[in-house]
Amino acid sequence: MPPAYDENRLLAKSVKEGWRLGLVGIPWPGPWPKRCGDLFVSAPNSELAGIAWEADGPDFLRILGPSEGRWGVFQLRFPIPVMCNDDLVRNFHAVLPLLKAEYAAYQAASDSATR
Repeated sequence: MPPAYDENRLLAKSVKEGWRLGLVGIPWPGPWPKRCGDLFVSAPNSELAGIAWEADGPDFLRILGPSEGRWGVFQLRFPIPVMCNDDLVRNFHAVLPLLKAEYAAYQAASDSATR
């Protein structure tokens, strides 16, 4: 696991269908609502990816492809204003279908590469 992706920073309330959201670094001081931040996601099999979220911008953008210890880094637009960790969780659940689709494509590419 990359050092920034600390299992102790996973948000218990974020668990949905085996997917989990984690904090990178410490919570930020004001002002609120937050406009951007860094997180990580753990897939049901514990494979990790980085998330750079923003309040504006494209819904989904790949920043980096797979590398050692993670299946990518992605920019995601969070549609709900972020005032607290619960808002991060609500946004994570809202964008989870995008992450699941990207993860499925990653798994398919990995499976075909090992054949």
